[in-house]
Amino acid sequence: MTAARRTKSAVDTTDRAPRQLPGSACEACQKRKVRCDRKSPCGTCKDGGLVCEINTQRRPRGPKKGELNNLRSQVGVCLNRVVALERRLSLDPTEEALTLATQFSEAPPVPEMPSASSASDQDFSQFPSPSCQRRPSWESDIHIAMSPMTPSSLPMGFSTFQFPPSPQSPPRCAFVDDLMRADLDQLYFDRVHPNVPIFSQSQYFARSRQISMMDGPNYLLCLQYAMWTLAMSFSSQFESSRDLFYKETRHMLENLDLHEDDMNTVRVEQVQAWLLLAFYEFARCNYRRAWITAGRAFRLVQLARLHEVDISENAAECDDAVSREEKRRTFWVAYYLDRLLCIRNRRPLTLIEEMICTRLPSSDLAFQGGSPVQERFLEEVFASGDHSLLSPLAESAILLTIFGRAVSQCQAQRTQPTYASASLEFWMRQEWVKNTLSSSLNSLMVNHPVISAAEPMLFFSTMMAHAVKIYMCQIVESTSHEESCRPNVVECQNQAMHAAREIARLVKAHEHIPYFKAYIFLPLAIFLAASRLMAHLDCVVENMQALTPLGTSCYQGMEVKDGINAEFQCCMNALRSMQSFNNLAREYLLVLEPQESFSLTAFQGAFLCE
Repeated sequence: MTAARRTKSAVDTTDRAPRQLPGSACEACQKRKVRCDRKSPCGTCKDGGLVCEINTQRRPRGPKKGELNNLRSQVGVCLNRVVALERRLSLDPTEEALTLATQFSEAPPVPEMPSASSASDQDFSQFPSPSCQRRPSWESDIHIAMSPMTPSSLPMGFSTFQFPPSPQSPPRCAFVDDLMRADLDQLYFDRVHPNVPIFSQSQYFARSRQISMMDGPNYLLCLQYAMWTLAMSFSSQFESSRDLFYKETRHMLENLDLHEDDMNTVRVEQVQAWLLLAFYEFARCNYRRAWITAGRAFRLVQLARLHEVDISENAAECDDAVSREEKRRTFWVAYYLDRLLCIRNRRPLTLIEEMICTRLPSSDLAFQGGSPVQERFLEEVFASGDHSLLSPLAESAILLTIFGRAVSQCQAQRTQPTYASASLEFWMRQEWVKNTLSSSLNSLMVNHPVISAAEPMLFFSTMMAHAVKIYMCQIVESTSHEESCRPNVVECQNQAMHAAREIARLVKAHEHIPYFKAYIFLPLAIFLAASRLMAHLDCVVENMQALTPLGTSCYQGMEVKDGINAEFQCCMNALRSMQSFNNLAREYLLVLEPQESFSLTAFQGAFLCE
């Protein structure tokens, strides 16, 4: 029964007429969307009295050739306009930017693409899709890395395209509104100025009002940007904007330097901007780039003759007392930065002590009050031995001058082994450095009985006074290999160990230190202390390994090791706390952590052998 039904259904299907009649429907039936019987004339046209026409050369259905690519290109251009406008408005939400956006929205529309007839003869496969469309050239105002589309780079068939006129670039500080500007200024003088005490606050705000009335980039604007960039590195609030400000500052400085023709004219703002940029790069960028930037700043210091601020020929200049003091401070900040950079790799000094004719900086209280006190020259302080009433910046300059003389002593020792009296002269200079350093440290303790991390420059000066002892010990160990020098070497090692433990004590006593207010080069002093403590730990392990075969107990060595290891871990914890925002701390950890693992393994092996 079922088979019979299937056979009958198959016969019905075969006999049934097709749903669509052969041939083409006439034009009238197609327009009216009615069924055409394909006769000539068809029944519909015959009943309606219409002319029945059949078009046998009908165009194929679907989009025209190249039309889809044309639409994609137009959409890509429009999307790029929207992206550029949104970015401009997000960076500059001011009335001027809104007016600029209104003018931009009234720009000429995107021109029509070639007609279908011409499009069919051209290859539109070269047109970029929206995902790879290049951004328009007017986005270069904010120096985002991109390649603007130029007429020569347009694909074939797109040469008739015309970009809308580029709007006038807004001022470079336009995306810093008044509230953000005030916040950054306050952040700089709260956290950066105690570390880099160069500027008078009242004079800075007076110059800031001049910047707002200037057109185009200038060194005052570069200096302000450098101050804001360094301030952002001392806060997590502006972490997202920090790199943009840094790139903009460096871009403006390099462009201004390239267009500077007179090498004898150097603005002090130019020197200050490069110095602040160097401090930023030491904290947030790699050491090599920062070292090169610092060298550039040192050469500008020499070109500006800031080492001769108080020489008689320059005394007749029309600078007021505050401006002259600001120049002194700029020089001394560059001076002690030059000395700090020599500690790591024993690089040669750039700013020579014998050429200095600039007085030491005045106290910050008198400087900010507009009446800086005229201080003594550096050599006068060393000659008298009186370090009383000196500012923390002046104390730092004196301590690092002692260090600079120790470095010069080390470099001289390398070239003097052929002289008979070389060893005697070396130890005489070493004795002078040790006595002068002790006198300076005692004066520092008398002038400032309480050393607090709330004063970062003073806190760093105290730690550097101990760090210089450690560095001097390294110099002695690397240059004194004679057996007759052994007692002097041991004495230096004991003093260096005491200095390292003192640094660890200061770090432990101020472990609550607000690290965003810590001095940028504080990891250097901590690294020197940790290195000395690690070297002493290795000596303890060697002594324990030597005593174990003799049957001597190692428990006394364990106690010594535990005490030193606790101090070493205190230094390591401080460096780990600062590594998230200070690249110097991160680099020193990369040096210390492998040594820490090796020393711990060696000590455990010595203890198990017992």
